[in-house]
Amino acid sequence: MSCSTNEKIDRYDFYNNIDKYIAEVRKIEKPIPPNTPITECDEYSNMHSLGNKEKANILCNNFARLNKFVASIETEVHNKCNFLNYWLNSELSQTWFSKDNTVSEVYIGIESYIFSNEVYAPLNCDLCNINKDELYKINKLYNLYKNYSKLNTIIDSEPDPNKQEIIELSTQCCADYNDVSYICKGNNKNNNLEFCNILNDFELKYHVLYQSAIRKGSDYSNNLIILSECPNNKIITTAVTGTVVGLIPLLGVLYKFTPMGQVFRSKMGILNNDIRNTDEDMTNIPLMGQDSDNIISRQGTYNIKYQSL
Repeated sequence: MSCSTNEKIDRYDFYNNIDKYIAEVRKIEKPIPPNTPITECDEYSNMHSLGNKEKANILCNNFARLNKFVASIETEVHNKCNFLNYWLNSELSQTWFSKDNTVSEVYIGIESYIFSNEVYAPLNCDLCNINKDELYKINKLYNLYKNYSKLNTIIDSEPDPNKQEIIELSTQCCADYNDVSYICKGNNKNNNLEFCNILNDFELKYHVLYQSAIRKGSDYSNNLIILSECPNNKIITTAVTGTVVGLIPLLGVLYKFTPMGQVFRSKMGILNNDIRNTDEDMTNIPLMGQDSDNIISRQGTYNIKYQSL
């Protein structure tokens, strides 16, 4: 069953409590504790493999655990079912599951097996298939907030931050942001109002996060890429895979546009002064073969190390 296109149904309202939902999903991303798998999920996956019996079993267990966590969230906004609907749609969109299964059928099927288990806390939801394009947008928003949450934890509470992790997380934020920010440009925004409102909220949160990074010091701010200075996705994609061709232009963007570049430029300025001073000293040495020595001195390699992304 496909989800209704009724504009009164807000598929994005769970973003009002997105931090709590992200925290609950993290709990089920950890391996299932020993001796706690739900036996009813074994029965379900034996009867309904969904194209991958092992993954169907994990899906069943995770759905039951997540449902219990979500049910315990106190909120005045009735968004719990919308989040479960998004989560199950996102899981079933993975390549290892058959595309013949509808979200409502899977939900009803799993619930019929685990309904009486104490781990399960039924919410009596009506789940449905989210449109592919809509699911893509919701996925991007979720990834943005998930990585923002990790960055916020690092900047807010870690006295000795992992600089590489800050770079990687903010680079991924840039990639996801670039993928969808165009949707909210010009008149197109009116056709995607709910999505654009949530994206705008993210932009504000990220800006506040950057201000916090500045207050914490250069170890934080110099490694956090500002959204307005994100490199294009072709550079990001290649650089993230670790190739030198992609790494060089990404470093060029960071060098030119971000606070981290200030550090590079200041250090390169010192290095260039040292090189010029060395050349001037060499011209004052009256030795035979001076020309060849000067050539060698100019062609020497500099021991500059770049940290790979």
